[in-house]
Amino acid sequence: MSSKLLAALAVALTLTACASTQRTLSYEGGWPDADVHVGGYRYQVWFHQRENTMLIQRGDPRPMSQALALNWTRYAADNTQPEIIWRAAANSVLHPMACEATEITGQDQMREAAFVCGPGVDVFEAIQANREQWRRGVSVPDPRPR
Repeated sequence: MSSKLLAALAVALTLTACASTQRTLSYEGGWPDADVHVGGYRYQVWFHQRENTMLIQRGDPRPMSQALALNWTRYAADNTQPEIIWRAAANSVLHPMACEATEITGQDQMREAAFVCGPGVDVFEAIQANREQWRRGVSVPDPRPR
């Protein structure tokens, strides 16, 4: 086998072995569904296309592949924002749809939020209806007590 093929195989095996990487790659790439500001923090949100989950990534709007690269390089091991900030980012777009974040998981500057919605909410229709507005920016105050 050539060294390039071996290197590509090693990368592929590493990526498939990591459950969090597999989970992240289950989201559609491309531009985020929402640009969210929580106090002085900025996040990008991608909704999963089949599940009631969302990926929240620190930083400015950019395609998912670029955002992931920044998470794995520039923001690696940076845990400066507490969970309450991540939850506020998730709920800033969920609450208007009558939904609520139930669990926030992940590390570094990327989290996944699972959510539930009220009766009769068509999540995917609501996302379609709000995406353009969300991409222009959603702002909520920092939820921490002063």
